[in-house]
Amino acid sequence: MDFKRRYSKPLLATAYGAIVSLAMPVFMGTAQASETKLERQRDTYDKAQDLIDKKDISGYNKIRAQIADYPLTPYVDYRVFSLQLKDKSVSEVNQFIETHQAFPFSSRIRAPFIDQLARQKRWDDLLAFQTSYPNGERYQCHYHYAQLKTGDSKAAYEGAANLWKSGDSVDSACDPLFDSWNKAGLRTDDLILERMTLAFKSRNGSLINYLNKQLKTSKGKQQGKQVQALFKSPKNVATFAAGNFPEPNRSLLTESALQKLARSDKEQARSALSKLNKNSKLTPELKQSMNDYVAMRFITTDSDSETKWRDGVLATSSNDGYLERRARLAVQQADWKGLTQWIDKLSDKTKQTSRWQYWLARAEISNGDKAQGEKRLESIVGQRNFYSAAAATHLKHSIVYPISTTTFDSKVVAPYQSSLIRIEELIKRDKIAAAKSEWRYLLSNVSKSEKEMLAAYAGQKRWHHLTVVATISAKMWDNMSLRFPTAHQWWFNFYGEKLDLDTDLLMSLARQESAMDVEARSPVGARGVMQIMPATAKYTAKKHKIAYKRTSELYQVNKNIEIGSHYLNELLGNYDNNRIFALAAYNAGPNRVKRWRAASDGNLDAIAFIEAIPFRETRGYVQNILMFQVYYRDLMGVQGSFLTDAEANKRY
Repeated sequence: MDFKRRYSKPLLATAYGAIVSLAMPVFMGTAQASETKLERQRDTYDKAQDLIDKKDISGYNKIRAQIADYPLTPYVDYRVFSLQLKDKSVSEVNQFIETHQAFPFSSRIRAPFIDQLARQKRWDDLLAFQTSYPNGERYQCHYHYAQLKTGDSKAAYEGAANLWKSGDSVDSACDPLFDSWNKAGLRTDDLILERMTLAFKSRNGSLINYLNKQLKTSKGKQQGKQVQALFKSPKNVATFAAGNFPEPNRSLLTESALQKLARSDKEQARSALSKLNKNSKLTPELKQSMNDYVAMRFITTDSDSETKWRDGVLATSSNDGYLERRARLAVQQADWKGLTQWIDKLSDKTKQTSRWQYWLARAEISNGDKAQGEKRLESIVGQRNFYSAAAATHLKHSIVYPISTTTFDSKVVAPYQSSLIRIEELIKRDKIAAAKSEWRYLLSNVSKSEKEMLAAYAGQKRWHHLTVVATISAKMWDNMSLRFPTAHQWWFNFYGEKLDLDTDLLMSLARQESAMDVEARSPVGARGVMQIMPATAKYTAKKHKIAYKRTSELYQVNKNIEIGSHYLNELLGNYDNNRIFALAAYNAGPNRVKRWRAASDGNLDAIAFIEAIPFRETRGYVQNILMFQVYYRDLMGVQGSFLTDAEANKRY
């Protein structure tokens, strides 16, 4: 069955009618009065926030009684308390934390209070407050300086030495500690050179130059110049390794320099290796690691001699990551005999994964041992993963996987009712970031069985993203109805009907992109439930005449799905409705897909092409969405094949 399918208008009408009926509550009597009180409290709460913005605490105190029982009032109490930290005692802050244990901000108050104590030089109070070793470099700096100022110089300077050992810049809060440590004569040239080595590994040239100026002895300065020179000209790595630079820094610098050289000039790196391999001062383990690294720079070479050298190196490697990459290259080249050999070199744990059992079976079949290969494929059918589904498809079996359900028990979540009421109010007030923070904090403080019940609770509330988050936290991998909520279905149906796209495909993509989080934002700026980049949104809206003015609209679920659906439909059109190409392009961009297609040159089937995708993220992305579509079809009672006939029969 083709993955495109039209939904009938009655289905759209039914979905729309369901939304309308849910959006038309009827309030009567006490319920109406309660709602009126809640609306007044919401207005007062907003006024309270405005007053706090202006730092008008006395004005807030005058209206605080009006929202004493409002679920979100502790948030403004927290803001007020934060503004008054400079006047608070350790016991007052501890009491505040104790009183607000159910709130995520109860732990957040610690960091600003430690900063405040340091600013006020309340060192005894700082140590009385921070009774365990703090998290975060800045607060560790404050902690050790407090030890110094209260007479425990030994512990303080041990802490300074540990914080010093960083290949990156250390927080400025450590400056007073480092100054005292240095004046005490404990910052030796050896420690400076050790940090220069770490900075080399972190590719931090500016820190290397800064540290070089701190060296004091003539021997230290000479060694510092060596490090600087090696960083500037890593091609001299063999000469450096043959010198008398002290260990363990020499070995660490040698490996870092060779890697730096290999990234810029793999031929020079290979030439340097021939000399380094003869260096008796270097351990066999270090030589293997360096050889492995350089060999992987030749993973895509077309040269027979380079291929022979690369494979000779990797044949002696125990690095599973490198060996998997080499086995994947064998898949890309349809080298079934070679694939068997590379899989055999993997560790037993990696070899037994469904991924490599699937490919070992495919290799056995291609090498003439059909019975053994099909038996191996049978052994992984029934698991909940892409390779199990691919095995079932190869054997022409139905795709099956374990499924579990959860029966909601309100008694289990009753102790957390206050938190749940607060989360619901945050959602109603469109304070989604705070709601997500509350939810994650709640999940972090309950048992696995309670997480499962909270997932069921969120599912009943149709808190789609929070449901998914809870299932991940509880590792509810077999609970498909909770892991894959049918969220925003009306909009997915609407644009599926309009563009002749499957709803289950659109929902699967959104589930992979954002876990159904309408306010999701990626580190690179993709936004909303279908994770649209602003530039993509602008381009798509212009091309398809979609009303769109500003980036903030991407957080509107209807607008996001409209633009995302049109963009996916355009990609499908570009690739003759081939989901594999379209999904890869949605994630990594059309230009990369063009390069990957050129590399495979029509020699692969669909599963092999996916395996050959060099980006782990994109490879997993395509695999996940194809599997998610299986799950959504089963949940929605929709028929469909794992691969369409066109996708299965195409050469990639």
